[in-house]
Amino acid sequence: MTKILNKNILIFIIAIIIGLTLIFYETISFNDEFLQLKNRKAVALVNDVVISEDQFLKYASNLGADIQPEDDVEILELLLERMIEEELLVQRGIELDLHKKDIGVRKEMIKQVIDFIIQVEKNQISEEDLKDFYNKNIGKYTPIQKIQFQSIYINSLNQESVLLGTESDLKTLQPKLLKLYDELNTKDFLDIKYSYDENNFFEVPDKLINIKDCNLLFGKSICNQIASLNIDEVSQPIFFDNGYFIFKLLDQIKQEVDENYYNEIREKIIFDYNNGLDDEKLKNYLKYLKDNSEIIRYSF
Repeated sequence: MTKILNKNILIFIIAIIIGLTLIFYETISFNDEFLQLKNRKAVALVNDVVISEDQFLKYASNLGADIQPEDDVEILELLLERMIEEELLVQRGIELDLHKKDIGVRKEMIKQVIDFIIQVEKNQISEEDLKDFYNKNIGKYTPIQKIQFQSIYINSLNQESVLLGTESDLKTLQPKLLKLYDELNTKDFLDIKYSYDENNFFEVPDKLINIKDCNLLFGKSICNQIASLNIDEVSQPIFFDNGYFIFKLLDQIKQEVDENYYNEIREKIIFDYNNGLDDEKLKNYLKYLKDNSEIIRYSF
């Protein structure tokens, strides 16, 4: 009986020693992992994969971001969120065995996973959905407006004046402007242009041009004023740079937004519609990955 008791005590002691050893090992292992994480200055942990500060800074640098942590916390958080999303996509790519398909770079795997997500199911488009999308985004599909115009430019008398562009500045040119407008009643606009024009900075195209090209030359405000003229109407002086433009609208074309126009651009609408659905799929899939992953974010 004593032998049996001693044997049980011995087994109990051995069990305690083994237990303490395991606890000690786990503690050492945890501390070692913690120190390793600390030494690597982790900014996040994604399913046991460390995103280190060095990786984060390199990532930000590759994107051309010039950041100061104390000033750009929101930017840092957005960049980190993107890194986390890319890491989740890479991990998903490994699960799908995409890494066995001769992938040389990380971004190629991310691209393949995104393609996989998008192609899981094809977008089913009804004509009703397409037209609804078109109507909601009608501003994006506004037809290109084209205008043709002539111009005369007159320099202000005092280029160094702080009053450039004001009523006082314009009044100094009244004698010349009154004479110019008076001659417009009897002479052709181009004839007067040859006598008065002082434009030395660029040539105004003598043809129909897109309103967007006009905006590049004069800015949106001036081009809208030109487009608001009636055909053959002459504008009042419009300040630009160090002087004033006088414009004459010769022609204007703007395609009517109707069923024919919709049919002309239908393929572009389908392309944009599908892109929108694909973006939504990817957004939802990333949310699914995040919801089903262990992610720890550390302070910067």
